[in-house]
Amino acid sequence: MILMGNVQTHPSQSCFMSSIDLHTHYSYQIMLPEAIAIVMAPKDGSRTHGIFRLTTPGGMSVIRQCQQRGFHPHEQPPDGRPIYDHCTDVYMNPNLKFDVIDLR
Repeated sequence: MILMGNVQTHPSQSCFMSSIDLHTHYSYQIMLPEAIAIVMAPKDGSRTHGIFRLTTPGGMSVIRQCQQRGFHPHEQPPDGRPIYDHCTDVYMNPNLKFDVIDLR
């Protein structure tokens, strides 16, 4: 199975979805609701990666209505849930071997 989404890197920060990550991922999730965002944070002592998805409808609505650019805070969705959640139905298999090739 291949999942659509994006990979963000936080080389010196913790593992979370920044406002830029949220806006970037929104464009994927609006096209494919099951799209995921992977955040790699190698210096985070508690976890080096996270797999996230914007909440529906709350997080999707907040990001859709946001016109700001760059790093900025977002309001909590009206339904009281967070803007994004950890994907509990997706995991990274540590035994899976793969190569990443940059074709630029």
